[in-house]
Amino acid sequence: MLILHGDHQTASRNQLLASKRAATDTDRHIIDLSGQDLTLDQLSQAVDTVTLFGQTNGVFVESLFSTRPSTAKKAVIDYLKSHTSANVVVWEPKDVSAQLKDFPEPLIRRFDLPRHIFKFLDHPTLTTLHLALTTTLPEIVFASLVTRAHKQAHTKWLKELLAIDYKIKTGALPYGLATALELWVANDLI
Repeated sequence: MLILHGDHQTASRNQLLASKRAATDTDRHIIDLSGQDLTLDQLSQAVDTVTLFGQTNGVFVESLFSTRPSTAKKAVIDYLKSHTSANVVVWEPKDVSAQLKDFPEPLIRRFDLPRHIFKFLDHPTLTTLHLALTTTLPEIVFASLVTRAHKQAHTKWLKELLAIDYKIKTGALPYGLATALELWVANDLI
């Protein structure tokens, strides 16, 4: 079993896809399940079933721990705790560390956003932007910047970022998002 989670969705999702490729390479049958409506019967059947040709299943569950509490969710989590050697990979789109205390540490991989993003968000300069862009996609930096501006109710930034977003989505921006961010930082500092 492997649990992938954290705020760096791109990195955790890449690991999920690599795990699926590895399962396929070892002739496992891939079963994708949604954690939002998963029952214990569905999970145990997916884990325990062997195909007609003797293949075991690679079971991939998305968004189990981030769903609302329920008796079905508790039953599934209890099953996973007692079947840690099962061919199951759980992917979460956010950090769910608080819910993973009862799972062995080697089964958990947390993907955090690089520190450079937070340096840029705290002090938006061209230098901190370039550092952030060396470790992270411009789209993630942009989304993080929009979130920060929204949380701080920075109306001027939100208007400017909305204009950039609109131009990108309509194809009116003659350059890439990284350049747009550089120009935004340069103009905002003047």
